[in-house]
Amino acid sequence: MRLSESERLTLIGLQLEKAAKNLSQADDMIRLGYYDMAANRYYYACFHAIQALLINNGISCHTHAGTIAEFGKNFILTGAFDVSFGRFISRLEQLREKGDYNCAYEIEESEVRLMAEPAHELLELIKNYLNFNRISLFRYDEDNC
Repeated sequence: MRLSESERLTLIGLQLEKAAKNLSQADDMIRLGYYDMAANRYYYACFHAIQALLINNGISCHTHAGTIAEFGKNFILTGAFDVSFGRFISRLEQLREKGDYNCAYEIEESEVRLMAEPAHELLELIKNYLNFNRISLFRYDEDNC
């Protein structure tokens, strides 16, 4: 299914809005001491931001692995984003999966705090890459101003 330009821009905006909400929730989860949930929210913040990049380039993925692979192929290997972000999203996915599915594994505060800054940075870099800084896509931010 091919998207119109308006639909594509709307979908990119919705993905970035979801990413920003997840990022805010992750920060809240750290403050509350819910480190498993923080890792989950940081991962999904980055995942939705990456989805926005892929949609912008006309790439559709149906799995998390596919999304991460396409991010690597189209944005890391091309030099659009630093290779450290490829390693970061892979590590974050592993941490999220441990926290979500491994009952014997408890994510430590120190582990998730290492993810906070790069998650914020990646979202900001993606927003800048997409050149969306000129318009507000984040309705919930406007309500809080």
